[in-house]
Amino acid sequence: MSSSVHTHSKVQEKTTREPLGHLVLSHALKDAGFKGEVLSDKKTLELYATDESVFSINPQLVLRPLDRRDVEVAVNVIAEQTKSFPGLSLTPRAAGTGLGGGSLTDSVVIDIKEHLNQIDRISKVGSKVTFTAGPGAMWRDVEKELKKYDRYLPCYPASKQICTVGGAVANNAAGPDSLRFGHVADWVESLEVVLKDGKTYDVKPLSYKEFRKLIKQKNALGEIAKQVFELVESNEETIKRAKPKTSKNSAGYALWNVVTPSVAEFKKGKGTFDLTRIFSGGQGTIGIITSLTMRTEPIHHDTSLIAVPVFNLSNASRVVIEALKYNPINVEVFDALTYDAAMQNPQFFRDRLPSLSYYRVLLSMYTTYHVRWRRKLPEFVLLITLDNASLKELKKPMTEVIEALRVRGGPSARLIQNPNEREMFWQVRDGSYLLSKLLDPNKRPAAFLEDMTVPPEHMAKFFSDIKYLLKKYNVTAAVHGHGGNAHFHFYPLLDFTNRTTPALIVKMSEEFFNVAVKYGGNICGEHNDGIIRTPHLSKMFSKNAIKLFEETEHIFDPDDIFNPGKKVHPRFDIKSSIRKVN
Repeated sequence: MSSSVHTHSKVQEKTTREPLGHLVLSHALKDAGFKGEVLSDKKTLELYATDESVFSINPQLVLRPLDRRDVEVAVNVIAEQTKSFPGLSLTPRAAGTGLGGGSLTDSVVIDIKEHLNQIDRISKVGSKVTFTAGPGAMWRDVEKELKKYDRYLPCYPASKQICTVGGAVANNAAGPDSLRFGHVADWVESLEVVLKDGKTYDVKPLSYKEFRKLIKQKNALGEIAKQVFELVESNEETIKRAKPKTSKNSAGYALWNVVTPSVAEFKKGKGTFDLTRIFSGGQGTIGIITSLTMRTEPIHHDTSLIAVPVFNLSNASRVVIEALKYNPINVEVFDALTYDAAMQNPQFFRDRLPSLSYYRVLLSMYTTYHVRWRRKLPEFVLLITLDNASLKELKKPMTEVIEALRVRGGPSARLIQNPNEREMFWQVRDGSYLLSKLLDPNKRPAAFLEDMTVPPEHMAKFFSDIKYLLKKYNVTAAVHGHGGNAHFHFYPLLDFTNRTTPALIVKMSEEFFNVAVKYGGNICGEHNDGIIRTPHLSKMFSKNAIKLFEETEHIFDPDDIFNPGKKVHPRFDIKSSIRKVN
């Protein structure tokens, strides 16, 4: 794979702002019947200039559509106005919790969280439970409703308390239980999407017979389906080779999942043609989702938690590989710095726990360190959640599992039976990112290296190299992640008021991303490409694969009106787009 940063000269022409165009657009929207809010005041634009990423980019206009019809109007008007003002575009934004700058733009933001946030229905047919909701519905609200049915969305991201379901679909998010249950894309039943012609279409997996019927229709979806199929059919081997080897990925467009199991088998009537697979993870670059339906999973009640402190980093891979033999629901990880930050900041847990639980959790945290670990912090703590039913099927008693983990390099592996100790470990793991904000009040945890994934067998070597680079650049970073996927999140503490920080981010990105690729890994496990990773996709994809991504985007969006500069054709200058405040 090439390691050069991919650019596209044609797209650079579209970076010019269009002050007059946005003024004209504002009036044109109202004339076309847009009923929602059209905002351009300074306070609103500043609010939408940042998300959880390292960037700050001021939009020119913010739209808050009231309903699907408003989204259609917005797409139609923008498409018309780009004929006179080619710099106009439309970037969907949900909760703004993304870490790659995917919801930032110098043109028009369309906020789908403000009003398109309804939970329409939960349907139960036999043992199957699905829900339908607007893209702005909060994940936590959906989860609360599903709990009444003893169900959950197993692809939940760690940000589930603050993110929307639509944002998670657009980014193809994932999280702890994705080790067993996959990404959000794996749970999408169907999507309602506004395409380039300003019309809404239902997108779902199709049989060959249904696909043949669709491509005969004279509409945008029929034309797109036909062209995407032809693209996949003509480039099937290239697409198959392009698929990342890691179990988690949200980089590029997942063309390898569109026609399954293969083009030849699909033509024989087997498998499906599924465009939801590229809308999920498309980051709003090929259309705007206005409704979604997703499948759910029964909540797993009979589980066990094993905590494995790993004091010798070289043993980490062996412990994880052993754990994977038992079909765990998740294998989570946090590092010594995270645990130390928790001990140094006990007040962090006061607002997160009821009073009695708070004191019990603190007692458990300090007892573990002083008594069980004898005042020595492990390099990593692995939290392994096992499904007891799976263990029974495997005919593996818990004592045998724990002994195997000890032999593989986790001599202090223990079954956690005390509920307070269990709560303590999960509080530390879930709080890792927020705890890192307390390490230095004059710096901000910087989200730009936080999504790298490698094959589990290379985890120890990969992290050894990462520790070397952190030391080289003299930066501190707490680490957490999904150990079963060898997927790490770490956020170097940087001072964004320092004028050298933008150049440092560019330099570190280059070097750290190369380490992931060196070990057969991936720079984008679950947070999507956004502004930060799009220029680096040529590190993990060939020129031919990137060309196919570009062709895919062009099929859906020939005039580049949907969230340009993300996934393909990077258009934002990284250095000048970096935020200036912590």
